[in-house]
Amino acid sequence: MRFDGVLSAWNPDAGCGRIRPAGGGDEVFVALGAFPTDGEGARLDEPLSFEIVTGRDGRKQAVNLQRRRLVTHGNALREATGVGQARVLRAQRKRRLSLAAGAVVAVMIVAGGVHWWPHRPPAEVPAAMRR
Repeated sequence: MRFDGVLSAWNPDAGCGRIRPAGGGDEVFVALGAFPTDGEGARLDEPLSFEIVTGRDGRKQAVNLQRRRLVTHGNALREATGVGQARVLRAQRKRRLSLAAGAVVAVMIVAGGVHWWPHRPPAEVPAAMRR
């Protein structure tokens, strides 16, 4: 039996994530191997159609994924619980903090280089080398 849902979480390093079913209920585990081999990677809030099987470890997991065309209510499914919005806000905050930290480190490196750079007066050019 096929179900519809939205990709609600994805870990590109591990190659797995979670799908929120459109009809409600618990999120379903999905591995990279379940996606179609069309050359496109997983995208958050992507509408999907899938089948559910029980894996070796006893957990439900999505298989035989098919990409659905984007519909207008796709984002509404993610925002219904507020979990997606909180996740996005955390990611934006983390991105801003990392940019600010990088800028502070760059300013410190430049300031330290200017301070500790050896300031020598220009050397006197020998008379024989002058024109």
